[in-house]
Amino acid sequence: MDSLSPLLLQLTRDVGGPWQVGALLAVGVVYGVINTLSGGGSVLSLPALLFLGLPPHVANGTNRVVGVTQTLSALLAFWRGGALKGERVWGWFALAAAGGALGAYASLRVPAAALAALMQLCLSAIALGTLLTPPRLLRGAPPPPRGLLARALGAVVVVLYGGFLQAGVGLLIVYYLRFTWGYDLVRATALKTLLAAGLMLPSLVTFAVYAEIRWGVGLTLALGGAVGAQLGVRVSLSPRGAQVIRVALPVTALLMVGALAWRAARGG
Repeated sequence: MDSLSPLLLQLTRDVGGPWQVGALLAVGVVYGVINTLSGGGSVLSLPALLFLGLPPHVANGTNRVVGVTQTLSALLAFWRGGALKGERVWGWFALAAAGGALGAYASLRVPAAALAALMQLCLSAIALGTLLTPPRLLRGAPPPPRGLLARALGAVVVVLYGGFLQAGVGLLIVYYLRFTWGYDLVRATALKTLLAAGLMLPSLVTFAVYAEIRWGVGLTLALGGAVGAQLGVRVSLSPRGAQVIRVALPVTALLMVGALAWRAARGG
């Protein structure tokens, strides 16, 4: 028991005062809802972690804690709801896990200043692509699946990016599954959760090995994320789930733009 005291003390110091705990829990809940419905919850969590003074690498690593918790919580709910029935679950998971480990290791080789710039660049590109996607492409039946080469190349890009940065990867996965595999939005959202879990588990381990995680902050954020994930799955599997997801995608993109503008106004 005595050996746990220093650990608990460190976790408490990581989180800070009551206002920080409340803020992290609130951000975590919203993160969980957004990330489950569309992806891109990191548009809220990453700026929050950077605002607390975490360096870019530590913020990137700490963000994986809430990512893993939220995706596992949502994945369990989707599994129970039958949304993944008939999918090659372990094949998708293995692909994502390989990309998650390689991408996370690569991100740790990038200087902090360059990583911060890449975060903004990638979030901007994903947000712009989402906003410019014609709404009619998200309504009705999905397009037919693309060829094997397009699906394979898309998978490599998505899983490596997800391991490298994570921010906005949920949006990227949904569009990849919709426009290259021909999945409807609800099925794509459920499968996105499976891929995200595969991406984040090995990347979390990688960041933990390199001590780039602030555990007290991450676990507090993760508690809210787990609650938000359950709320998001309930909405996704409701009769109006596809309609809500169609709205959530551009709204999340607008949140990304707002967060990036806020960071630019603060000087990065």
